[in-house]
Amino acid sequence: MKTYRLLPLLPVLLAASASADSFELKDGSKIEGTILRTDGSDYIIEVQVTKSIKDERRIPKADVVKQVAEQKDQTEFAAIAALVPAPDLYSESEYEVASAKVQSFIKKHPNSPRKKDAQKIYDTLETELAAIKTGGVKFEGRMIPASERAPKAYGLDASIAASNLKKAGDKGEVVSALREWTKLEKDFLGSSAYRDNKDYALTLMKTHLANVTSVLSGYDARVKARQTGLQGMDQSDRVRSEQAIQEEQSAYAARVEREKADGIKWHTLDPFAKKELDEAKRSLETEIRRLTSLDTSTLQNTEAAYEEAYASITKAGAKKQEIDAAISKARGFNMPQKYIDELQKLAPATPAP
Repeated sequence: MKTYRLLPLLPVLLAASASADSFELKDGSKIEGTILRTDGSDYIIEVQVTKSIKDERRIPKADVVKQVAEQKDQTEFAAIAALVPAPDLYSESEYEVASAKVQSFIKKHPNSPRKKDAQKIYDTLETELAAIKTGGVKFEGRMIPASERAPKAYGLDASIAASNLKKAGDKGEVVSALREWTKLEKDFLGSSAYRDNKDYALTLMKTHLANVTSVLSGYDARVKARQTGLQGMDQSDRVRSEQAIQEEQSAYAARVEREKADGIKWHTLDPFAKKELDEAKRSLETEIRRLTSLDTSTLQNTEAAYEEAYASITKAGAKKQEIDAAISKARGFNMPQKYIDELQKLAPATPAP
């Protein structure tokens, strides 16, 4: 079997192609690649050597008995096929970007055998986008239209917040998870999602406390080791290293200040920032004590209050007195103002006399 030599060029680090032209040679062998150029009686072909490395080969034209062109539409269809099903909580703008990609494929490949499949993907995305634009949401793999979401908006939004908490926590992103817990507690204290996730939040806090305590216990040794390392450097290297450390400390301090200004409770931690580590430890100990002693059965059932108010306001023949009383009662519960506003918008313009 004839061996076709690699050109003496450095490998090019690029992402792997999904497919390429196929070249069948006289000796029965096949090579997949893309013709870059011709050089006299030879083809210069780019081939995939490994997943991340490409190289070039020189092949005599006379040795190529058959060339099967890459099906670009098949390659590109694989990318748009991955757009459905769309992920949970996809935003309006994300749907629009996805739809535009599919539309571009259809225009670029009008005769593709995958055109019908692409059209189905486009129709699915556009249908879900229309639902999002009118107040719907995709959650737990299902599109929930506005008409279905409205009666349980408070509880549904609480479940979404709890889902964000669990996703971050399950990935080990404890600080992000605790920030999601803070949002859940602030806006949805009276929800079943809050009550159901209290123990999960406690577990996260205990895990974070153990980590912070461990980092604090090694603080002095860590600082000493860094100082020893600096002292072992020559003057110029030491100056540069000290400057880099100072820049890192300043950047960290600025980040913490931004987080505080944004009202973020659980700050980013640095193993050399003892003040923030101490503050985190105290906050965690306080929160763990509070949550451990919290009896969630004594909390107002804000979720039920919202649903009761919705039912009263939207029922057939609802009178103005009933509507006013339902909204007034809802105000007495711990729910964000936006849910009161939604209830008011749902009230009929002309109540029953």
